[in-house]
Amino acid sequence: MLLLRRVLASAALVLPLAGRAQAPEAPPACPPPVEAPTPQQMNEGLRAARDHGFLWRLQKDGRVSYLYGTVHVARRAWMFPGPRVREALLASDSVALELDMLEPYVQRRLAAGMAARPGERLPAALAQRVAQRARAECAPPEAVAQFGPEMQLATLTMLAARREGLEAAYGIDIFLAGFARGLGKPVHSLETVEQQLQSLRMPSQAEALALVDSGLAELESGRAQGLLARVAQVWASGDHATLARYEQWCDCRETPAEASAMRRLLDDRNPALAAGIDALHARGRRVFAAIGSLHMVGPRGLPALLAQRGYQVERLPLEEPMPDILGLWDFNDPARSETAFRAQLENATLPAALTLRTQIARTYSLRGRFDEAHAMLDGVDAELAGAGPEPRVRSLLERGRTWRSAKQPDRARPLFLQALALATPAGLEYLAVDAMHMMALVEPDTAAQLQWNRRALAAAQAASDPQARGWDASLANNIGMSLHDAGRFAEALESFRSALAARERLGDPQRTRVARWMVAWTLRALQRHDEALAILTALEAEFAAAGTSDGYVFEEIGENLLAQGQRERARPYFARAHATLSKDDSPDRPDDQHLARLLELAR
Repeated sequence: MLLLRRVLASAALVLPLAGRAQAPEAPPACPPPVEAPTPQQMNEGLRAARDHGFLWRLQKDGRVSYLYGTVHVARRAWMFPGPRVREALLASDSVALELDMLEPYVQRRLAAGMAARPGERLPAALAQRVAQRARAECAPPEAVAQFGPEMQLATLTMLAARREGLEAAYGIDIFLAGFARGLGKPVHSLETVEQQLQSLRMPSQAEALALVDSGLAELESGRAQGLLARVAQVWASGDHATLARYEQWCDCRETPAEASAMRRLLDDRNPALAAGIDALHARGRRVFAAIGSLHMVGPRGLPALLAQRGYQVERLPLEEPMPDILGLWDFNDPARSETAFRAQLENATLPAALTLRTQIARTYSLRGRFDEAHAMLDGVDAELAGAGPEPRVRSLLERGRTWRSAKQPDRARPLFLQALALATPAGLEYLAVDAMHMMALVEPDTAAQLQWNRRALAAAQAASDPQARGWDASLANNIGMSLHDAGRFAEALESFRSALAARERLGDPQRTRVARWMVAWTLRALQRHDEALAILTALEAEFAAAGTSDGYVFEEIGENLLAQGQRERARPYFARAHATLSKDDSPDRPDDQHLARLLELAR
């Protein structure tokens, strides 16, 4: 389509190197060149589009305008406006952008303004680093070198974004400029090219060189690419809470120089942008103003400034809700659970994505892949700044669970205590109970185990969160385990029966069968073998009817028969138990001594 080709062509001003031939020494693994979608792909993209970004409704003088937070590099699927954004566009009669990149005059002025000015030559060492970086990003160094220092760095940064799947050609502002034209709506620039370029330039040549030096270091370390990807994901998921905490995680105002640069890029430009939107609205326009999302943050952000100008400002949430973590879990199949969690990642807000990644780490831990679990959690921890309490609590819990599964409970204990200390004031009832339940599992002393489990059970029963209240079954089971280990079998039986009643209430057939087994196990300890066997043989029949078996059911039937002096009847059950359990490759596999005993009793 001609419209989209014009949109993509204009991106060449910002990324003039994307399609050029590579230098011979350039690495072979280069991002593919941008291709304009076909008309069919355009139609499919618009039909499948979901909302991204941040949208505000602005009302004043009886008219409604809209403010939309964008990103300047994006994935192709993101550039198509979703239903709510498209509705706002259609309800508006004009579109306002920072710059209309499809305006030929803007293109000419931008091309001229990016060129190096007299005296802006880089020192040889710095120029060599720029050239190396350009080659690494599959761009001819001489093409980058024609720009001024700050523009060289900006170009390299946007080239690097391509390795994260982010293209300036798919930038939201550029697409909207073409989309508005296709709808016959006028497009207005709220700034001049000179104003934008001035915001990018440093006050002195020395500061410009320092910026290039530090910016190259960020690119060389990969931190710049990581921040770009994070900002893009925050935008894609409409994660306003994380956007609002941008300064907590961007590491962009650590020094006076950085703070000054951010003021020039954002805060100092916002009053004029707000004035421009207001002027269009005052002329009777219904404006759809699309501006970079970082201009929306804080008391000097555009929503706040427009409210000061008398607008009624209402944010229209576009973010997806937090996924149902428990609903995605299949604890009997960690690999399947991993697939389910990964399927939710693309459209998740940052807190949701970090939470999902902690659960992927847990699937690794359940499969004994402890190094992978720790590596996943290391990545989560590196992005926790500004993400809120839930991902932090979950990371602590899963790190602790991983250490416990690796037989290192002393390393797990302080993590569970930290998780509890964070979850309780944050009102995360389910996770607070989880932390107490895990504390009981790492305590070596029965009295301490009982204390933690009873404390957790009391918290679960008092919780307002239904999922937190659902902990009662597991906790009653764990209390029964501690009592059983202490030889207090009658009390243990009472707890296991409470757990069974809770499992039946929750309606989980697999866990209900486990709860029935626990009751039978305790009845054997009380020498009530006939009652135990009645439960166990019923379980055996249920498994057989389903075409499966359970080695622990076989073992427990054998133990009861053996206790009754029926060794010959017990022998085949021990054999079947050994055959089944010896094939278990999960972390719950019986140890060699346990398996050897089963084999001996089978003979």
